[in-house]
Amino acid sequence: MDAVLPRERNYIQIFMASLAPLPVVLFMAAQAKSLGAFMLIAILVVMLASFVFWFKNGTKPSAWIKAGTLYIRDGAFSEIRIPRNKVQSMRYESHHSQYISKGRTGETVPMHKLFVKMEGFQEWEVPIKDMVELGAELRLYKFIKDNFYDVVLAKKP
Repeated sequence: MDAVLPRERNYIQIFMASLAPLPVVLFMAAQAKSLGAFMLIAILVVMLASFVFWFKNGTKPSAWIKAGTLYIRDGAFSEIRIPRNKVQSMRYESHHSQYISKGRTGETVPMHKLFVKMEGFQEWEVPIKDMVELGAELRLYKFIKDNFYDVVLAKKP
C-alpha cells in the first residue's frame, strides 16, 4: 500500500465487539437443554466466526491508497474506490448533517461529504458518516490532501 490512514479503535474495542452475540447465543442454548455437547460446539463456532469477522474488519484501515486508487471504508462490508487518473476535481465539505428517522424524534447527526468529479461522469457525492474514524479532526481530508489529490476544503457557508 502506498499510504494508509489507520483506524482509531484499538484491539480491546475489537475484542469486546466480537463478544456481542454471546448473550443471544447463551440464551438460545439455555432454551435448548437437550442438545448438550452439540450446543457447546455451536457456541464455540458462533463465537469464533464473530471474532474472525470483527478482527478482520476492525484491523482494516479507515482509508488507503494502493496503485493510484483511493479506498475509503464504507461500513463493515464495502469500500469506495476512486482512481486518481480519472479525477478531474475534488472538494470536501464538513458542514453537513444527516436526519436519523429510525426510532428517533427528528435527531440529526453531523457528517461530511466528499464531492468527486471524474472523467465522463457527473459530480459524485460521497457521504462520510463515520465521524470517529474519518471525520474527526478532518482526518480523511488531510489524508487525501497529503497523499492523493489537492482536494479543496469548503467551510460552512
